[in-house]
Parts: sequence; structure tokens; C-alpha cells
Amino acid sequence: MRVTKEPEIRRAELIEAARQLFDKNGIKNTQVSQIVEKVGVAKGLFYYYFKSKDEIVNEVVDLVMSELKEASLKILADTQLTFYQKTSEFVALYMHMIDQFSGDEEENLDSMLEIISHNPIAQDANELLQAQLEWLIRQGVREGHLTIAYPEETVRVLIFGLLAQSRKRLLSMEQVITIVEQTMHLPAGSLKDEMVWQKEHRALNGPQ
Repeated sequence: MRVTKEPEIRRAELIEAARQLFDKNGIKNTQVSQIVEKVGVAKGLFYYYFKSKDEIVNEVVDLVMSELKEASLKILADTQLTFYQKTSEFVALYMHMIDQFSGDEEENLDSMLEIISHNPIAQDANELLQAQLEWLIRQGVREGHLTIAYPEETVRVLIFGLLAQSRKRLLSMEQVITIVEQTMHLPAGSLKDEMVWQKEHRALNGPQ
């Protein structure tokens, strides 16, 4: 028996299915046929809601970036978090963003970054995250954790450097943490310790 759902619900189902497939297969390797198969609807229904695959890519990017922006603002506003904890949370956000669109296979990274780098929604979100990370670095300088003379330039070198590296090979969380510590001249292991804190905190309190 065919199940009829409200347009908003069906559209949301297609977006969520695309998001899950992008996470598993990467954007480039996900086909429209896979999305509709996952939802259990005809391919023609997809084009009733979306003009093309690019359009649903934009929807998923918008959804993920909105979540990242909300999470980043929450991190900065949390007065209970130390500078080191906030910095480690930002590293986790970066890794989460890469993971959401690259899929499980490392060879998908370059195509994913190419798509995201030309997406205006992702570009706007990236600019905001850069500004927030710059603010965090300035906080670290004020509190005496950092001695960075050029916060804005340091942020751009760090972010673009990590993205350039990701085009060749995806770094592990530990490698990214070490690079961030070295770039910011933080004590070795200072952010790694906070990553352990994050896991323990979430295990006790559940997802935030």
C-alpha cells in the first residue's frame, strides 16, 4: 500500500537520506537513485522537490553548516569551558564537518573539498567559523595562554593548511590536535587532554 505523506515531511526525509548517504559514500559517489531508494519513493518524486542533485547538496550543506554554526556559538558562549576546552571543541567541529561530506573512503576527500569550496553556503559558514576562531585566539592571548601576534593570519594559515592537507590525506584527530598545538605554541598534549575530557563529559551528560 502506498503511503502518502505531507510534502514537508517527504522533503525532509529525502534531505536526511541524502545526508546519511553523503556521510557514508561521499557527495560525488551518491546518486539520486540511491537517495530515493533509501526513502522508498519513485525517482520522479525527487524531481518534484528538487531540480537536481546539486540542489539537495545545497540543502544538506545548509543543514550541516547551520548545526555547526549553532554549536560554535554555544561553545564560545559557555563560560564554564576553559580556553583549552573551547579550542578542542573547535577541532572536533572541523573534523565533524570533513566527516559529514567525505564518506568512509579516503579517496573521496578531494572531490568533496572541491564541491564544498565552491558552495556559497559553506563559504559563508567557513568565514564565520574563522572569525569565531580568531576571537578565541584573541581570548587566549588576553588570558596569557598564547603569544600570537597575528591572530587573523594564524587562523587562515591553520584552516587553509589543514584543508590543503586533507586533499592529499585525511589526518587523524590526534594529528590535527598536534598540529593545532604546535601552530598556536600550546603545551604538548594540552588539547589532547581536553579531548579525553570531551568524551567523558558526553558519556555522562549525553549528546549536546
